[in-house]
Amino acid sequence: MITVQNVLTRPLFQTAYVAAGIDGTDRRIHWVHVGEVPDLGNFLQGHELVLATGVGLTSRELRTRFLMGLIEANASGLVIELGGYLHEIPSDMIALANQYRFPIVVFPQTVRFLDLSQDINGLVISQHHRTMDDLETLSLKIRQALLNTEGSAKIVQLLYESILRPTIFRSRDDLDPPIVFGPWPTMPGPFEDIALHPVVLGPPHPAIRQTVLVFEKPIGDLLIGEPGNPIDERIYLAVDRTTAALAQDFIRTESLDRTRRREEAALLEHLLFEAVPAPYQIQRFRSRFNLNLGQSYRVIVLDQNSPALLSRIRQQLTPILTLVELDQTDRIILVVIGGSKYIASLPNTLTLLLVRHKITASVGISTTYTDPANLHEAFSEASDAAATSRCQHKSPICYNTMGIFRWILATSHHDLERLVIAPELGSLLQRADAARLLSTLEALLVHIDSKQAASVELGIHRQTLYARMRTLAHILGDNFLDPERRLALQAALAAWHFTHQPETDPTPLIPPSV
Repeated sequence: MITVQNVLTRPLFQTAYVAAGIDGTDRRIHWVHVGEVPDLGNFLQGHELVLATGVGLTSRELRTRFLMGLIEANASGLVIELGGYLHEIPSDMIALANQYRFPIVVFPQTVRFLDLSQDINGLVISQHHRTMDDLETLSLKIRQALLNTEGSAKIVQLLYESILRPTIFRSRDDLDPPIVFGPWPTMPGPFEDIALHPVVLGPPHPAIRQTVLVFEKPIGDLLIGEPGNPIDERIYLAVDRTTAALAQDFIRTESLDRTRRREEAALLEHLLFEAVPAPYQIQRFRSRFNLNLGQSYRVIVLDQNSPALLSRIRQQLTPILTLVELDQTDRIILVVIGGSKYIASLPNTLTLLLVRHKITASVGISTTYTDPANLHEAFSEASDAAATSRCQHKSPICYNTMGIFRWILATSHHDLERLVIAPELGSLLQRADAARLLSTLEALLVHIDSKQAASVELGIHRQTLYARMRTLAHILGDNFLDPERRLALQAALAAWHFTHQPETDPTPLIPPSV
């Protein structure tokens, strides 16, 4: 970028001085123009350094008209030679130029405008060629990074090394950490709007920002700090090329990931849904995911409406474990593979993750296996555990901690109603106040040794609890809290909840406390 200040340091300008508008010498110069007509501003495009002899500036009206035209056209400045038509710069011109920070450069003697034009325009052209060479170098390095699949961090680093300004790429996915090069006092964003082209951000930390779009969807924002004032056009061009490269890298990564996931899903479907998969499929799965000695796996089943949980699982587990995903209409199936000690602690890891991020979702986990031939069985376990999670409103549930639900899930609904629920709860369920009595019975069975705790859980007075207990004794028999009968009632209640849970349960699932 060439400015008036740069030009003043050139050898041809050694005898020149700034007569007015000294504060505007940072104006950029795109070209040099020679002109004297009063309406010269109408023929300018902006950022021209105008050379004049003063022949048309002999009256105040003409001077004001001429100078305001340059200012309104956003010219870079005015160069005037003294002697031929003006012996000094009139005070009205000085006042107007100072008011608008418009530099007036004076040569105290006549000077060849041809020499000045050639010198400055040559400097501008040379600067333009250097800018294009720098951009071409940056573009070549970015192409190499794309071909070598070095990723978005490398692309942002190349931009930083090219322009030497603090640089950030901030993904619109909050789970992806920002890619940062150079010092930033504070992290800018997050952003909701779209910057199709580089836009300038104001104080306290000036920067320019451009949004990276893929198929008209924003995936992140590229920011350059300390861009300078005025901003070098080279930075705008470099940012524009880098955002295009980031979009290409995202498309390539997504395409490769989709292909990989599609291949893995096809292989996984055979092993999950076929009771006796082909031996070559088992061996292929073992080889692809390095399921060798010391490695084991579990299957996890999540509700389809758990994108936040899935993102957290990917973020936390991918660095140490291998995840194989299968996305279905109503559920997400994960096979988690890794060292035996990590797989053994997987239920605790998921419990901590749910509690820390306050995520509610039904999660079922299988027991631990080592042979891919058992994937069908592991998937069945995880599905049962997920169903139990939805029924009990707790998450996660591991198959080996399901207790009586392993038996309930293995029994048909008809048999559960006929053999378990009806004999124990049939008479109670026929009453109009069945819901209230069921909740009272459950509280009593949970707090068998403390009527006070049961009444607190129900939110009723203890005398009200005793009244309900008399009603329950009348319906169920006086022995309904005896050990053997209590066990039968607990089984019946668990079976009833499982067989009568709504298709879409509005009750939030609560992670167990840790």
